Amino acid sequence: MRKLAALLLTAALTWGLWGCAAEEGEPSPSLSPEPTATQQPQAQPLALAYDPQASLHPITGQSQVNLDLAGLVYEGLYELDRSFAPQPALAQSASVSEDGLVWTVTLRAGVVFSDGTPLTAAHVVSSLNAARNSTLYGPRLRAVTSVSESGGAVAINLSSPNGALPALLDIPIVLEQENGIPLGTGRYRFVQEGDGLSLQINGNYAGAVPYDAIPLREVSGADERIAAFDSGEVTAVVTDFSASYALGYSGSYETCDFPTTTLLYVGFKTTGGACASPQVRQAFSKAFDREELVSSLLAGHGDAASLPVSPLHQDYDPQAAAALNYDAQGGRELLLSAGYVEGEDWLLYRGSSPLSVTIVVNNDSTAKQAAADFLARCLTELGVTAAVNKLPWEEYLGALSSGQFDLYIGEVRMTGDFDPAALLTGALNYGGYASQTMPDLLSAWRAARGEERSQAAAQLWQAFAQDAPMAPLCFKRGSMLIRWGMVTHVQPTQADPFWNMEQWQLAQ
Repeated sequence: MRKLAALLLTAALTWGLWGCAAEEGEPSPSLSPEPTATQQPQAQPLALAYDPQASLHPITGQSQVNLDLAGLVYEGLYELDRSFAPQPALAQSASVSEDGLVWTVTLRAGVVFSDGTPLTAAHVVSSLNAARNSTLYGPRLRAVTSVSESGGAVAINLSSPNGALPALLDIPIVLEQENGIPLGTGRYRFVQEGDGLSLQINGNYAGAVPYDAIPLREVSGADERIAAFDSGEVTAVVTDFSASYALGYSGSYETCDFPTTTLLYVGFKTTGGACASPQVRQAFSKAFDREELVSSLLAGHGDAASLPVSPLHQDYDPQAAAALNYDAQGGRELLLSAGYVEGEDWLLYRGSSPLSVTIVVNNDSTAKQAAADFLARCLTELGVTAAVNKLPWEEYLGALSSGQFDLYIGEVRMTGDFDPAALLTGALNYGGYASQTMPDLLSAWRAARGEERSQAAAQLWQAFAQDAPMAPLCFKRGSMLIRWGMVTHVQPTQADPFWNMEQWQLAQ
């Protein structure tokens, strides 16, 4: 597979780069021209972009540029760190009923909004109920049947137990205002200055922040944002390097990457054809060189994963993943043991028919097309004839719905608890996978807490490795671009690009 590296590096130029995190607390190498030897770190103001034509509401708003600012102004009950572990923010503690259906969250004492209004359980209840009805947060809260006050605390009722509920509660808690921009309890507050807007320090916030004020520059699209960053009018932006526009950024900047819950994966048709066999699915999973895909095609910007949970997460099971990790020889041996025979041309046959499959991919993304071509070559090296069918979006969805594929390239943004139910038993199970044990194992893992959760995860992922109902490839990474040398110790997260901002060290 290594012989493909040069080709894949060329393909990466058309794909772009998928942003991904460096080691904890360390920025990844700059993707921009390297600074000269005489160039010194410079103190520069932090200036950010916002879209004045879109809502700044952190729950109902839909502009990602504006949502990237939310972590500076608002806090949730919990926040997810760079390993997706929930850390208390506005929550002081939480208790769970014996049946796991009621969580009671006690709030941290003494917290006030930026105008001095004390935080109460009513504010949390109102915010979470608004989130339940929102496009952004509604899907993750489907199992929440009610949110209410309970003796000054917040009671969250569930339709089924979820031991990882705090991972879903990094939702901004707000105090609504008539102008449509709510107040928060976070580091800064929005302030109108003439026709413009800025972030001013929240004097009621307990932590020390590196900037007293952050000017906000109006941008209305990707091109304006790129121009503002290139000119220095904006000094930090968040981007997705899988998007074509991301390659337009220039100048001297550093790329501080962060892990995400967005999974790139291969789906198998399990109801017929070659992939109806678990051994074939296991073999194909072993054929996919995930590390090569990430390092060559994604320029190192990804977290290779053989399970549908981030390898940074505590529930990732390396032992189970090892059964699906790249091992081309092991994959070929599995196919031989499944009854396929090596022909004179080295390809694998059953009778007179070669082992051949079709990979379906959406053609509106050069990124996914490049991935499909890469995976087809991986299968070719296994002795499998693989064709790639590149379809427009509607035809792609039609092919998935009607089962007109053997494999398909998919991408999904998972929730913070990494629940794969939609992929294995729900609406995204296009391959028709069915198992008598998997639903129970999923439920047991979802409900478990503490040490029991690790045991439940091990059982779940062992069964996953045996059935190989799908083949996870990697989790994408996002990127925060910041002018070279202006700050160190930047540690962005998916939900808050400014996470741990209190630890930033500014250039002098």
